[in-house]
Amino acid sequence: MMRIFSIFWIQMFLALSINAQEKEIARIFKDENINLYAEASTKYLNWIGDAASPNVGDREALIRHLRWITLITSEELPVNQSSRLLIAGQGTSLDANQIVSWWHLEDPIPATLNNERLEEHLYRVYHAQRHYGFRKDSLGVDDRGRIFVRYGKPWRQDIISLKNLQLKTLPLEFRLPRNEIWVYRGMHDDAHYLFVQLSRRRPYKVGTSESLVPTNLRGSRRRVRILLYWMEDIFGQLAMQHDHYGSIYDAVSNYIALPTAEPYQPFHFSQRAIQDIRLRDDQHQLSRQKTLPPSQTQVYGNTIQLIPSLRMYRFLENNETTRLEIYWSIDVRDLRPSRYMRRRSKQLGYEISSDYILSVGLTSRSDNFEPENIQIRRYHLPDGASTDPQIYSWTVDNHSVAKPISLQWSLHWTVPDSIPPQPDATWGIGIINLDTLDALKSDGASLELSDIKILSMDSPDTFDRVTPYVNHTIRPETQLALYFEAYFLRFDNLDKTNYTIEYTLSGKGSEPITTSFDYQGDSATVREFIAIDLSQWYADGPLSLTLTIIDHVAQQTASRAVDFEYER
Repeated sequence: MMRIFSIFWIQMFLALSINAQEKEIARIFKDENINLYAEASTKYLNWIGDAASPNVGDREALIRHLRWITLITSEELPVNQSSRLLIAGQGTSLDANQIVSWWHLEDPIPATLNNERLEEHLYRVYHAQRHYGFRKDSLGVDDRGRIFVRYGKPWRQDIISLKNLQLKTLPLEFRLPRNEIWVYRGMHDDAHYLFVQLSRRRPYKVGTSESLVPTNLRGSRRRVRILLYWMEDIFGQLAMQHDHYGSIYDAVSNYIALPTAEPYQPFHFSQRAIQDIRLRDDQHQLSRQKTLPPSQTQVYGNTIQLIPSLRMYRFLENNETTRLEIYWSIDVRDLRPSRYMRRRSKQLGYEISSDYILSVGLTSRSDNFEPENIQIRRYHLPDGASTDPQIYSWTVDNHSVAKPISLQWSLHWTVPDSIPPQPDATWGIGIINLDTLDALKSDGASLELSDIKILSMDSPDTFDRVTPYVNHTIRPETQLALYFEAYFLRFDNLDKTNYTIEYTLSGKGSEPITTSFDYQGDSATVREFIAIDLSQWYADGPLSLTLTIIDHVAQQTASRAVDFEYER
């Protein structure tokens, strides 16, 4: 009996500890204690990781957090389905781990110790509960809170109020409901929301522009002039917020100014205008549901997107592991930070320099995709905007798809007078996740081929001076060479290998060109350079180069292909 009593109190203690932990997470984000965001995020992931445990504690708060995940993800995603199972009490530890792994994969800047997307999400949740709360709702917020958690702070936020002095003197029966309009410029043209509160006891709901027109005005012939002036006032302000409302305002405003130009009587015109409003609002809501994502991060802010020219190649090592070679280049000469970013950086005390620091991070991930083994390299680009692009490389030993890799590039201004130059404000970010690149087969059971390494030749007569070629555009004068390795060739009765190497140039709607070479060798592994003559090709557009090796002894074939954009 004593043992049962002890276990009971241990379970109670653990539940209370977890409850206190969730309160601590909430306190940190409500107080906006940025220095503790990483610690609080880790506590949150540990809490979510125990979601299937019967002793998880504060299950009501846990379910609310799981519902937030279903709100910001598509229904067909496994993380959404796992969240729903856990909410229903039918989930397992695998479902909880699915959510934790998903959050790790959502990390937008993996070469840091913080998961900025998770921190952003938790900040949004607690900000919404604090500023847009509604206790009777399953998430504890009104519709403004839902949109805030999905998309963050709007680019522009305003209130529609009566500006016409005569309308302000109308009796209280003609009341404009409380409202807010949020506009997310840059996300999508449909990304604007009108929230309306019909009474103080009700929450703000996503509404339509028609809800800003009192019902006792919409169908009244006697008050049609008031209705028209009301619509002119309201839609004039809405049109300033978004083009969606411009045509309604133009129609009403023109009718009031030139009523004789409209064949309909005022009442008929007003009813037609209201029907037009309903149609446009319905179309907008349907379009918004289809075009807007379930959520969007603002972690990158106004930074520009860095898109490096990049190529990756896999080779087998003697110890049967795969070596991954990554070559990349970024031409910063055409990259310019936005005027807003320059202005904002100056407001925050950053200096705008002509020198750049290019930081490159390589991060491997654990079994549940948590970033680990973060490596950072920095390159100083003096007078960065005029610097010719260079080819950089990174080699990853013992590559495996079980340990996916993330590559991160960030472009910074430099700290003034820092020696050596140090990175200051970030104004460009690029991320590439390598999570589907398998290791090469090393069991020796069949012929295996490395990736085709593309090289630029200084001279068509020698392979001694070649450099990696990372561009995806080639021209007839481009002097290219291929390097590849083939493994596990079979020997004939004379201990010789017999194989054919052929490469084919092919494009849509064009006749392929194939060149082949026959070889005999003494090794089961082939390491070969081949010069490519592009002058044979004649069609602009996508060009595919396919290399095939045929092992005549084993009667086996292996192929690899690489794509270009050909410009004459």
